[in-house]
Amino acid sequence: MYRLLLLSQKLPSQLSQIRKIYSKVQKIRKEHKYKNQVKKLKKHHSTLSRRDFLKLLGLGGAGLGAAAVSAPVVHDLDELMDLPEAAGKRPWFVREVDKPTCDVDWDIMQRFDYSEVMWAGGLRKALGVEEFERILEIGRENRLLWMQESRPGYTLKEVALHGANHYAPYSFLGPQSSPTPEALGIPRYEGTPEENTQLVRAFLRLHGASQVGFVELDTNTTEKFIYTHDYISWHTRPFGQGPRLDILDVDEPSEGDGYRVIPKKARWVIVYALRMSDDLMKLAPTKLGNRAQYYMYELKSLIQGQLQNFLRTLGYMGLGEVSRYNALGIAPAFAVMCGMGELSRMGHVITPEFGLRQRVFKLITDMPLAPGKPIDFGAMNFCRTCKKCADNCPPQAITKDTEPSWDTRGKPYHSPGVKAWYWPQENCQAYWRQIQECSICYAVCPLSKGGSKAIYHDLQRWATANTPVFNRFFRNIDDFLDFGRRSKPEEIEGWWDLDLPPWGYVD
Repeated sequence: MYRLLLLSQKLPSQLSQIRKIYSKVQKIRKEHKYKNQVKKLKKHHSTLSRRDFLKLLGLGGAGLGAAAVSAPVVHDLDELMDLPEAAGKRPWFVREVDKPTCDVDWDIMQRFDYSEVMWAGGLRKALGVEEFERILEIGRENRLLWMQESRPGYTLKEVALHGANHYAPYSFLGPQSSPTPEALGIPRYEGTPEENTQLVRAFLRLHGASQVGFVELDTNTTEKFIYTHDYISWHTRPFGQGPRLDILDVDEPSEGDGYRVIPKKARWVIVYALRMSDDLMKLAPTKLGNRAQYYMYELKSLIQGQLQNFLRTLGYMGLGEVSRYNALGIAPAFAVMCGMGELSRMGHVITPEFGLRQRVFKLITDMPLAPGKPIDFGAMNFCRTCKKCADNCPPQAITKDTEPSWDTRGKPYHSPGVKAWYWPQENCQAYWRQIQECSICYAVCPLSKGGSKAIYHDLQRWATANTPVFNRFFRNIDDFLDFGRRSKPEEIEGWWDLDLPPWGYVD
């Protein structure tokens, strides 16, 4: 069925029938009978050759040559989906590379002060105290008004869902409530870095992590991702600094008034992601849509303490984030270096499995681990062409520049040293605080789609990784098929009637 959709731009006479088929599939999905009934709509096995497929996209001979450079040999689109490489631990089109796809100048990069981050004191500094307070007041007024009006996505039941948050205690040193090897009278666990990596990955996957990666700290490179000063709340000290993060040659970690100490021997960072609910994320910007990410922060507060206790009993330290949201170091940077994903236009990590549908967290340990390598699956190249997040950003906060830049635009909340798409984050944050939530950019990203649409999206990801000439086409087809957010009142209200699987995942 999706193969017919892909051909629709060149076969307008079949457009009406294609829309009928697509509508029928959408109806089946809403009734949660997709996997069984969609087979009835897929009786036709495509006999369209790859060469003819490329011609229909209007690529001609030059495009065919460019597309065929690194593409595997296939005779039709069905065979493409059945390639044996797809059985790997990572999608078969993902390539490990020696350096990340975003250029990094380690000589320019320096450790960054968390107090400059937008979620700390950055927005107040950028706007000034008076304007900042005005923005917050608008947000409070909107929240009350929309709830009183029973605006879809802001009714009492959505407010109740959004406010049902509950966090486990979190700390730098961990709960320390599990026994140590010394207390048990046995030596600590000793394994190879590869064995340790498998052990930690298995533990985190069991406890809810969708992806796990590892980074080794190096003084001249990755250590620069650790903040100079740790988390600080804009509620309490909006213009101050959080505790210093000192990396010292000592045996044990410690913390006190105004400082936290990371032992130099703690050379490894555990990076893990928690996947957000697909259907909730599509409902941005509403209380429903925002719950998709907020719940991951609550889950993280529980998982971090569990991981710290796990490492403690094995005989190792686990130094965690002191905030429900972000602390310790730059999450997207660690995620890129461990091979979890690539840097996106909007500055977050985008993965081949879930796109932007996850939140990333990290923890430092002295357990030797096997670090991962950066990956390339064509995401940055896709961002150059797509720009859908920028096109759909209400405050126009995301740049539409085609090429990334070294220029941080003179903003103190941007850490230099990475060639990226820098944009005025104060515009984003000011808008967010006025409407209380957003995440539209997450919902509309073509690489954040998947689940039960695996046939089409596997094809898209193969093309993104191997043939950048398709990128504009897939941006257009994403618009045409309307795979993005659901903003109509009936779609928002309809979420409560869905019979979703656990965690709201759609696979």
